[in-house]
Amino acid sequence: MVSFPLGSANPALLAQCPEVARPDDADHLPVHITEWGASGTPVLMVHGGVQGGIGGGPINFQAQKPLSDRGWRLRLLDRPGFGASPSRGPDDMEVDGSLIADLLDEECHLIGHSFGGASSLLAAAQRPENVRSLILIEPALKGMLMVDPVSQQDGTSAKVAEVVMKHLMTARTPAEFALSFVGSMGSSAQGEANVSTQNIMGDPAKATALGCSLLRSRAALPQSMLAAADIVRERAIPTLVISGGFSPGFDATCAAVARLTGGMHEVVACSSHFVQQDSAERFNALADAFMKQAETRPGRGR
Repeated sequence: MVSFPLGSANPALLAQCPEVARPDDADHLPVHITEWGASGTPVLMVHGGVQGGIGGGPINFQAQKPLSDRGWRLRLLDRPGFGASPSRGPDDMEVDGSLIADLLDEECHLIGHSFGGASSLLAAAQRPENVRSLILIEPALKGMLMVDPVSQQDGTSAKVAEVVMKHLMTARTPAEFALSFVGSMGSSAQGEANVSTQNIMGDPAKATALGCSLLRSRAALPQSMLAAADIVRERAIPTLVISGGFSPGFDATCAAVARLTGGMHEVVACSSHFVQQDSAERFNALADAFMKQAETRPGRGR
């Protein structure tokens, strides 16, 4: 597997962060899963974020618990370094993708948010036969647009890259980068700072830790993202890509991801990146209807 740290684009910023090694026994460390609902088709839910931020399955998907009353058996993954799952080193899309694929040992629906959405796409491509449907909430797949001819031709890739690089290249410290990066993810419904920004405001140590986690986090190569999207499209996995409408960049990325996976793009009006939390009722209704529709599809991804 090949991946690269986000901070490699600004080595001077990354150099301010201590190195974090991947443990020798990383592949054998446990991962924790919380289950809501005793019966029904399983739904594996993968949260976003990087270590040092607000994370963990039950925290990020608390507002989705009512779906367990609609006949779904929810399985909420704590990605490595979150909740009850020990860290396996820096966040890595490819590593998480393989971990998630290993959890797809039975047919299920797969929902991923942000960083977890990107890893969920990679996982679905590894075990498409067991993915009944795929729901991606503002997935961290902007890199895929860099190798998509359509996005290159219409200028979307350049616009998205400019937004991402602005935060990375103008920050002077990891803490400043963290505040700038999470600040771009919208605001609360009351117009205040979003939950991620609130988590590090006024706490330089926490902001630095989050900034370093972001800089050390490893994204899959754009070509790997695109190859995964190709498999999802070719295997006709029902795919829904959701954005919040608060950011033209996120909306454009989600529209492109939907096109490349052969899926649908829906905007669920929200003031922040955390659509499933801040617009829970609309999100739950949309996800419930989409998964039920996928249940009726002959072959279901085979």
